[in-house]
Amino acid sequence: MLLYHYTHITTAIDKINQDAVLKVQKTDQDNGLKPALWFSGNNKYETSAFKGFINQETGKFNQFNSFEEQLIAIGWVRYIADSNKIRFLSWKDYVHVSGLDLSDIKKMEKTNKDLGADTSEWFCSFEDIHFDKLLKAEVYTDSWVELNEKNLIDAIKNAKWLNE
Repeated sequence: MLLYHYTHITTAIDKINQDAVLKVQKTDQDNGLKPALWFSGNNKYETSAFKGFINQETGKFNQFNSFEEQLIAIGWVRYIADSNKIRFLSWKDYVHVSGLDLSDIKKMEKTNKDLGADTSEWFCSFEDIHFDKLLKAEVYTDSWVELNEKNLIDAIKNAKWLNE
């Protein structure tokens, strides 16, 4: 099965591509989560990958609420893996090893389901994944296309926050 790791353009450029590796973010430990690198079986986009931001006018934390809203602000990048070549755990299996309370799990599930996510599409790895183990990387322009310099420039031009 193909699995997709969704992120935004700045993270892809700044944190991921410099090292040629998708890294497990150890900061999740601070939130009580067992650190993992998350993928989705959804080949369009993953609502749980919507990013949060501080509204400059109100100073309050907001979150993008749609694929299109995030696309026009900060863009989308995804990395594609084959679950037959990399070991992944399903959300259901992650829950058993996460150490999270059942009430926290239910809250996370409800919040993401309200956004349209399907937890049966969630998979994770507890290990960093080097690019040579991935099938490919893509950026969204008018559709998902190969992540190369030309397509990345086109996507950046369309992401208004990256042009301010």
